[in-house]
Amino acid sequence: MPWPMVHFAIASELISEPSPELLLGSLAPDSIHVRTNLRTEKARTHLMPEAGRFATDEELKGFFESNKKLAYSDPKFLQYLCGYIAHIYTDRAWTFDIYPAYEVHPNGRSVYTQDVTKLEFMILRNWNRANDWLNELNVGRAFDLGGLLESEVYQYREEKLEFLVNPDNEPLGDLNMLSMEAMEEFIHKTALALKELYTSWNVYEDLRSNEGTAQMRL
Repeated sequence: MPWPMVHFAIASELISEPSPELLLGSLAPDSIHVRTNLRTEKARTHLMPEAGRFATDEELKGFFESNKKLAYSDPKFLQYLCGYIAHIYTDRAWTFDIYPAYEVHPNGRSVYTQDVTKLEFMILRNWNRANDWLNELNVGRAFDLGGLLESEVYQYREEKLEFLVNPDNEPLGDLNMLSMEAMEEFIHKTALALKELYTSWNVYEDLRSNEGTAQMRL
């Protein structure tokens, strides 16, 4: 699955200036790793209806519709929810578009880890406002969602921020099977498809309405 900077880049294309909650939500499903590495538990936080099967667009829409009402108690929740679903959608696209090449490589696991780690720091250096995402992420509000506790999301966030701000964590070698150009294409393509899906669900209208409600409460 892609690592955090890919998820943040996609969030920044869904909304040009992603909120702290959108960014944090786009990290959240992987927070299960602070509790356990069991695949069954990760499948749960990634909304997999059954082992080895990603949620369909319709199932993701059902998750959105059943949870968005919680935004009435805290308008930030809707942004978080959109980020959470974006993570799962991106993982699904990655599994079919990017990962298969590594599965057939004789040293696929180690090569994959090298590439995705290297890409984290390449995106951080080269993508517009990428360093700002980390600052925004640091102040995002988490929520209990998808079987995860907000405390687990905060703990995972700290681990990821600590990793990303340390340049010594960047591998010294070059990319093996991926290029920055291919990654940019994946980010743009996935974000566009998800943006179209969110538009069909009236997500952007809900966000605008939610922001208006929040302003009336101030």
